Amino acid sequence: MEASTVLQSLISGLTLGCIYAALGLGLFVVYGVTRVLNLAQGEFVMLGGMLTVSFCSMGVPLLGAIVLAVIVTIISGAALYLLVIRPAKNASGSTLAFLTVGFAYAIEGTTLLVWGWEYHSLTNFLGSSSIHLWGATIFGQAPWVVGMTVLMVVGLFFFFGRTMVGKALRACADEPLGARSVGISIEKMALLSFMLAAGLGAVAGATITPLTMTAYNVGMPLTIKGLLAAFLGGIHRAEGVILGGLLVGLAEALSAGLMPTGYHDAIALGILLVVFLSRPQGLLPARSGAG
Repeated sequence: MEASTVLQSLISGLTLGCIYAALGLGLFVVYGVTRVLNLAQGEFVMLGGMLTVSFCSMGVPLLGAIVLAVIVTIISGAALYLLVIRPAKNASGSTLAFLTVGFAYAIEGTTLLVWGWEYHSLTNFLGSSSIHLWGATIFGQAPWVVGMTVLMVVGLFFFFGRTMVGKALRACADEPLGARSVGISIEKMALLSFMLAAGLGAVAGATITPLTMTAYNVGMPLTIKGLLAAFLGGIHRAEGVILGGLLVGLAEALSAGLMPTGYHDAIALGILLVVFLSRPQGLLPARSGAG
């Protein structure tokens, strides 16, 4: 394999890994606080992209379109908790996960009715052009994707470690009874976690749409990749989710030239299977705290 091909695979793998890590971080936020696997996380990413495209087509500037898309998606995240999760809060974890799947398909069907089945895209942010480096190509939107993931990671660590609300979320994850005894509302914190995850998903969706395009049916495949990232690295730790996302992205990119199209996904699944058999908790061990 030529050096330029390897470099191109590494660049593509880093970009894919950042996308998967961003998806996994949304899952991490909800699971860390509520112990619910939110299998509608990919729909929030899809909504963020579709709404941004829609608002831009109405003449709204890009930044304003992203803000509006994030607000609407956050409302969708709140609806998922208030209308689906909270009424069934005493159900088992598997039941709650299946309920989020039902919500995901409801969003998918609504999106199909509103926007149709066509794929939609955005132009690169600020008209960024591709960069050619030693025979490899860095697409103009790729640095924005990497930067978005870095900002998410830094923001989450600051939020959970430095703010009162973030510490309250961590308290709910560590000691729910203790948190309730000091006046922290578990229900409000759970609602906030779904809203935060939806907002993160919307930002990710708007950022990756110029690179990957979006459509009504991309949500569930994105959720699956986010789950791979989260479980591979360890869903109890943000850094584990990031590590898992990067490993899945690199594995896919490096195997793309060696296997027929579509089959390189098996590499990521194979890695996950090996990790599950050897380290069921993921590559990084769990620790106390949501952050």
